[in-house]
Amino acid sequence: MTTGGQLFDLTGRVALVTGAGAGLGRAFCVALATQGALVVATDRDLARAEETGWLVRQTGGTALTLATDVTDEKQVTETVEHILSEHRRIDVLINNAGISTGAAKTHELAVADWDRLMDISLKGVFLMTRAALAPMIERGSGSIINIASIIGMIGYYPGFTAGAVNYAAAKAGVIGLTKQVAAEYASEGIRCNAISPGFHGGTKLAEAFRSKSTPEQAERYEAAIAQRTPLGRRGRPNELDGLVLWLASDASSYVTGQNFVQDGGWTAT
Repeated sequence: MTTGGQLFDLTGRVALVTGAGAGLGRAFCVALATQGALVVATDRDLARAEETGWLVRQTGGTALTLATDVTDEKQVTETVEHILSEHRRIDVLINNAGISTGAAKTHELAVADWDRLMDISLKGVFLMTRAALAPMIERGSGSIINIASIIGMIGYYPGFTAGAVNYAAAKAGVIGLTKQVAAEYASEGIRCNAISPGFHGGTKLAEAFRSKSTPEQAERYEAAIAQRTPLGRRGRPNELDGLVLWLASDASSYVTGQNFVQDGGWTAT
């Protein structure tokens, strides 16, 4: 009989996490390391990636930190090549890197903001997935986990700008990309799934919203989220750990092409 600990065991596996310098990406790195994975923490900001690597090592884990801009095809290729030269494999890829350009209604959204967000939050997922697929195909196994959002599933307008159409469109695109990759590579032993979180605290997106809002606007926003969420609060980054570990490990070996919602009941009502 397989025990729970063995089921989630990632010993000997290499897990690459993008946008690992803070928030959800940082939490994912620590969680993966606790189950024995060698974590590769990548971020545009190397200093923040190194902070994550330090946290992983403090918990007894192993981490490699790299500066990677997911919009740059050359940097993405070099990152994968570096990992392969050091460790000869990539078993898990978590496409977490993404941004928000702030809250704006569609008719007010700048084209430059549309392009910048799509470049990071959708094209970046494509580039990193494409680069990681080759070594996964060679090994005949792999788990790709893409971080989407409930805002890619349903619209949200509480009477004031609380998001933007570029973010919604990119996250919907991530869900579609996930399903197509799952269909194409299942026969190669590669699984691809998405997670659509609801509103979580402790993320760079939440920090960015607060930094661009007055205290009154931020309070109104938080009240609207709490009222709309059946559990009555934001999620915490580490509340995604169990789902991430399940998808990364053999515990979910027959699961692919799915979008898992973790939103405190938001989409249930």
